Amino acid sequence: MTREAGSDERSSATSEQGDASAPAGTGVGFEHPPTVSVDESVDLTITDVPVERVDIRVSLTDGSERSWESKATYDTPNETLDLESATATDGEITGGVTELVQRATPEEGSGPYEPGRDVCDELTVRVERDAETLGSTTIERTFGDQDVTCETVDGESFVGRIYDPPGSEPAPAVVVLHGSSGEPADGVAQLLASHGFVALAVQYFDWQGRRDSLPAELVEVPLESVENAVESVRERTGVRGPKVGLFGTSKGGELALLVGSRLESVGPVVSVNGSGVVWAGISRREFPPGPSWTADSDPVSYVPYTDDHSVWDVQPPMEMEPGYAQSFEDAADETIAEATIAVESIAGPVLLVSGGADRMWDSVRLHDLAAKRLDCHGCDYEHLVYPDAGHAITVPYLPTANRERTAQFVMGGSADGYAEADSDHWPRVVETFETLRT
Repeated sequence: MTREAGSDERSSATSEQGDASAPAGTGVGFEHPPTVSVDESVDLTITDVPVERVDIRVSLTDGSERSWESKATYDTPNETLDLESATATDGEITGGVTELVQRATPEEGSGPYEPGRDVCDELTVRVERDAETLGSTTIERTFGDQDVTCETVDGESFVGRIYDPPGSEPAPAVVVLHGSSGEPADGVAQLLASHGFVALAVQYFDWQGRRDSLPAELVEVPLESVENAVESVRERTGVRGPKVGLFGTSKGGELALLVGSRLESVGPVVSVNGSGVVWAGISRREFPPGPSWTADSDPVSYVPYTDDHSVWDVQPPMEMEPGYAQSFEDAADETIAEATIAVESIAGPVLLVSGGADRMWDSVRLHDLAAKRLDCHGCDYEHLVYPDAGHAITVPYLPTANRERTAQFVMGGSADGYAEADSDHWPRVVETFETLRT
């Protein structure tokens, strides 16, 4: 699939003469778009390079004001370096600026990269030789097209933000569902809107208890809050129907598969590190909690958590996968059957994305339950498995260091595994939702 660049305009920059960090007379030039979307590659050409080998250093600052940086060495025999087509001298980096971004590490701290809300980050690219800067340039990265508009919905039937794509042509709609963080997946919605979809980022519960209309934990969440959102966005002026797509990650993936199996108005569904069975809820106040979801005020059948406390971590960072695995083993076959989602009822293609090293729960196994049902019924589906990625697969192209654990949870995976998963799965997500146009 070919994605439209965020801008056709290219920017040229040359290092200033007499700069203390750049020897006079170097005149290194840069050609690149001034702004790109975070999910696009960066077309950067460096010209008039006065030496045959240079270091390229990429630095950026995340939403928490932490500095991230990476560096690679390149040969420049013709005084020009096209980073998108060049290979670093170590033979490992072939993906240009975006791969350097993915390989960036923080100057201090051990947490994962936290993107900013609207302007994702500013990349500074420096050309160096023997630790001296020959020239530098800055590229702004955003979460999609800045002509995307946003409207907040805070009603009784659902809560969320609607992102409308640029232009006046009718566009298909996608409802985006967050995971157990409780925070709307605005970044995903913004990017989908940039690809020409009306994207609604729904919030279906809120740990902070800021809205009376939302549950304060992931327990007994009414499916109607998402189903109302689906019907509302489908009827929205400017939305091209008749089907709406669903995207969800983690518990949101479980929810997307569940709602998709219940509504004829849902077409394609994407679940990233989700589950083909419904699990018990998540509560900070009691264990075991009740059901995750209700329908018409009745609990949706679920797999309960094991009462074997020895398999549950209680001190952060907590590795949850052993607890989920034991819960599945302890559950009766009838319980699992009742909790298994009827994904074959989804009226569109299904994309399942799993990290093979997921330590929150075994998303490969849990998605395989859905894949087997889809396969048995001859449904259109794909299950992408990334062996070295964990539970924190997200949009490209962000730094992947330190994602294997957060302050609270062990997510699993490796930096290289996440880099592959992020960049490979996202175009497939967009392609899956493109079926709404046919």
